[in-house]
This record gives sequence, structure tokens and C-alpha cells, in this order.
Amino acid sequence: MRTGENIMSASAFEAAGIHAEKDVAIKMRDGVTLRANLFRPAHGGPVPALLLRLPYNKDAAQTYVYAHPAWYARHGYAVLVQDSRGRYASEGEFYPLRLDGEDGFDTIEWCAAQPWCDGQVGSYGFSIPGINQLLAAHLSPPALKTAIPAFYPSGMHDGFVYVGGALSMATLGQWSVVIAADAAIRKGDMAALAEVVQADQQSGKWHPGSPLKDTPFFTKPDSLPFIADYLAHPSMDDYWREWDLPPRLDGIDIPCLHVSGWYDSFIAKTLESYETLSRAAHAEHRLLVGPWYHIPWTQQVGCIDFGDEARNFVDDYQIAWLDAQLKGERGKLDALPMVRIFVTGADEWRDCDAWPLAGTAAENWYLHSGGRANSLSGDGSLTRQAPGEEGADFFIYSPEAPVESLGGQSCCLPDRAPMGPADQRPAEYRNDVLVYSSAPLEAPLFVAGKVSAVLHAASSAVDTDFTVKLCDVWPDGRAINITQGIIRARYRESLEREVMLEPNRIYEFAISAGMACHRFAAGHRIRVEVSSSNFPHFDRNPNNGKPFGEDDKMVTASQTVFHDSLRPSHIQLPVVAGG
Repeated sequence: MRTGENIMSASAFEAAGIHAEKDVAIKMRDGVTLRANLFRPAHGGPVPALLLRLPYNKDAAQTYVYAHPAWYARHGYAVLVQDSRGRYASEGEFYPLRLDGEDGFDTIEWCAAQPWCDGQVGSYGFSIPGINQLLAAHLSPPALKTAIPAFYPSGMHDGFVYVGGALSMATLGQWSVVIAADAAIRKGDMAALAEVVQADQQSGKWHPGSPLKDTPFFTKPDSLPFIADYLAHPSMDDYWREWDLPPRLDGIDIPCLHVSGWYDSFIAKTLESYETLSRAAHAEHRLLVGPWYHIPWTQQVGCIDFGDEARNFVDDYQIAWLDAQLKGERGKLDALPMVRIFVTGADEWRDCDAWPLAGTAAENWYLHSGGRANSLSGDGSLTRQAPGEEGADFFIYSPEAPVESLGGQSCCLPDRAPMGPADQRPAEYRNDVLVYSSAPLEAPLFVAGKVSAVLHAASSAVDTDFTVKLCDVWPDGRAINITQGIIRARYRESLEREVMLEPNRIYEFAISAGMACHRFAAGHRIRVEVSSSNFPHFDRNPNNGKPFGEDDKMVTASQTVFHDSLRPSHIQLPVVAGG
């Protein structure tokens, strides 16, 4: 099959030694034609190919975080950037991740057969282009030799559209706005396009008084039918299996470099996939994690400047990896560690042999109070000592006045969704936020890995949420969020099955509270916040027990959190020996 003949800015690229072609047509196995832009060295023999497949416009090529494809071509690669099925210049119907494995396989094998390719193909890309690489790798295309999946989820349900059973509202709202414009244009629906523009202007300004079913981010425009499908399947049912990555990981046997950031929405799922693949030991896997959020990858993240060391050097890292895997030139890669992680709090990189880190042990920090841990004015405390006989804490959760999201792990852009580190004190002034703080630390405490919490709690409602947040309190009083988590009570037993609460009965809630790699400095305090909302990061639970989305009738709930010898509520931290 011949490549396209429309040369992009031919004189400029040729002067730089790069041959460029636009809208290269590549036919898939079902006859649908996908189009791509190609950048390759203008002179010399066949070279390895790099593939980036994305639903976000091939002309942009994710250059908001990566170098221009021509930069990679200058390093001796043929770079093919392809619009996903049903997006921009490509034919077909767009449904996220549907047929991405097959389309990736066909495109990889097409690249290998071209005269400019030496038969070897690698892939790169982040977010949806991160997981679509692994879906293609699972099908074992013979020419695919390596992949660099970055900032990627493990499917579309847990960790993407839903977290702990709650709707990841800010992420889904912002992401849907990003992809809606092209969908409306392709359908010639100018009214829908105008709604996208309006939604983009309002993005990040959700009003808690609006029922979810009337929220335009999810109901308009109607050019994104899969959003309705997502909302129709709040449980982890068979609908989601089509794109579920974990059961496919065992079939992936190519070396991969995994890249992520501690404030990315998908950090926990990226690391879980890396851990599974590295344990299987089918091939070489390496890990690079910066302090970054989803976009952009810069040293300034939220309210924290992590210093010059935190700048984006991912392209150089990728070239070292690609040269080793596709050219046999291992010098630069062998000088790098198997795992390079940025330690927030210490604001420095740490090189390790593996993740999870050696010497890591789970350590429980218990909630305490005299019965009034409400707000910064309360008497909540946090210690390693298990509680004795203590009074419970109470608070009222009103869905009509949810706790405001301040930073966090979200997607996609920081000016549209709550992302990154932020001072949590404006939320901690509220009486519906329980605040438990340790004494100032006498020595640094380094935590690296999964953070989880166990709450022994009761609600007057038949369904509700409980939220947990881990913070680092500086000597000047700033409370900077490190990780966060949520559990929707109806999914406390399983994300696959709804079980309502018996009002006022005490339950044990296990809450996944994200991934951390943070050093609490001496003189700082560890803080845990407990509440029932984190809006608009997550949708507010109306507490009414009705099917998802029926939130026009709100129920105010009285919440009780226990921390005594029989019900020792706590947060579990992955503490690394030696700090």
C-alpha cells in the first residue's frame, strides 16, 4: 500500500533533513482507512519505525508534552502519527479503545512492510495512547519490539470514569469536552459545537445544585454516545471487559518503559500494570515517575515548584530506551536505573533497582479525638498508637453543599479540573471535614507505595460516600495534599455489585487512597482528612439509594466515624526503612 503524497511544509522539513508526508492512508482489516502523518530521515537506508496512535489530532502529536515527531526522526526513526478510528482525518466510528488493539496491530505490521522501515516498530504515547499500545501488544504483532506507555489507565471503569464506585466527574467532564469538538464537526452539528464551546468555558465551574442528569458535560452534545453508555453502567459489569487491561497483561512479552506522574489521575493504575508486568519477567520493564500531573509535565505543579530537577526530560529518556531496544545501542540506557522516581517533599530523584522499593513495610497511623475532630478547630489527632476507649466523631453531609475539591489527582488540564498539590485549609475550616493531625515529626518519614485507609463508620442514609485525604502539614500551617481516595458505600463489598447500607449500622470501609512517594520532613506533621464529598473531583452522592444519576432529590446524612479499641479506624502508610 503506497503512502500519501501530500508533503507538509516540504521545504522546511527537507532543509532540516526530514522527509514529511501528510494524511498517509492505511487500510485496516475491515476496509476502514485510517490516516497518519509520517516523518522520517530524508537520507539513508531503512530505520526503525515509531508509532503514536491518538484520538486527539495527529497534527498536534501530543507535542504539549513530547518533542515534535521530526525531533525523533532526526534521531534516526521513522515516526508515524495516526488519527484513531473515527477521529479527525480517519474513517470509521469513534468509540474509545474499541478496535484499538486490532487497528494498532494492522498499523504496526503495515509500518514494518514499508521500504523506509527496517522491520522493527516501537510505540509511544500517553493517556489513551498509553493503554492502546498495550492493547495492541497483547495481540502480539510480530514487528512490535517495544512500547513506552505513559500516564495510562487500566481500562475505562475503575480509575478512569469511576473511582471507588464514585463518578470521576472532573476527569470525565474535561475529557469529554476535549474530544467533543471533533465529534460535532464530523457530524456537521454546529449547534452541538456551540454547546462544546460553552461547556469548555464552564468546565471546572460545576454547580452543586444541578442534578447530574441535567449537567451539560454529560448530556450535551449528543455526539458522544459512549458517555451515555458509561453512565448507564456504574458497576464493573461485562460492558467494561472489552477494554479491561489486567487480564491481558500476561500476554504482553515485549520490553516496556512506563512513565507517569504522582499527581496524574491514572498513577495507581499505571503502577499496578508495571508491577504485574515486571513480576511476570517476560521482558525488561523500567519505570520513570516524576512529580507531574496529567498535563503538562513541568517543575511547577499546582502550588509547588519542585525545582529545576523536575523539568520534563522524558524525550531524552525515551531516546535512550529506543536506541537500546531498536538499535542495540545500550550505552545510554545502561547508565540509567531500572526505576527512577521523584520524591516529593525531598524534591529529588531517587534511583532504585525495583518498585515497590526494598525495605517498605505497611505502618498503621490511627485516628484519635475527644469526640470532636471537626475542622481545624477540632481535637483530632493521628498517632501510631492504637486507640483505647474513645468517643466517635460526628458530622453532617449535605449533598447540596459538598466539600470543594482543592487540587488532587485528576485530568486533563489544571485550569479546568482540580489537579496537583494545593493548600487544603479552606476545606479544613469546614465542620463536615474531620481533621486528624500528628505531632511534628522528630525525624523524616519516607512513604512510597499504596496508601489505604480503614474507616469504621455509620450513616443515617442507605447510601453515601466516605473520602480520605493524606496531607503534609508544613510548619507555617500549609496542608498540602499528597493522595486521596473515596468509597461509594453501595460498592463497599465489590465494584461489581451494589449492596445498600442499613441506616445507622456500623460498617468497615476499606478505601484505596492512591499512590505516594513522599518524604515528610522533620518538623512537619502528617494529616488525614475524612469527609463524605470531594466535589467536583467526584460527583456528590445524593444519599437517596436510587439508581445512579437520579439525584434530583437529596438526602442529608448524619455520619459517624469510630476510632476505639474494637473499631480502630486508621490510615496505612507504606513506610520505607531508613527514610
